[in-house]
Amino acid sequence: MRRLKCEKETIILTNEDDGFYDVYTFNQSLQKRLRSFAEKYPDDCWLKGSSEDGSETYMIRKGRLSLNLRPPYSKDRIHKATERIIEEQKEQSKDS
Repeated sequence: MRRLKCEKETIILTNEDDGFYDVYTFNQSLQKRLRSFAEKYPDDCWLKGSSEDGSETYMIRKGRLSLNLRPPYSKDRIHKATERIIEEQKEQSKDS
């Protein structure tokens, strides 16, 4: 049975007593990254299991996984970037 996209979750579980994260995911890109990491560092990360529907679960040592929170860009930064893009497009059209 095929799953809907909204059913294909990534879940990171842990508790304060355990030294590992349990990462359950359908995300192919994340699976690839975890697989590569597990091959390089088998003491810190390993495949716990996989399912026929495409999910994989990895165990990864705490301290090896981080979440990066990025604030949104300011309106000024967006405006300056847009101006640079427009100028670059103008320069490219002149060169053509």
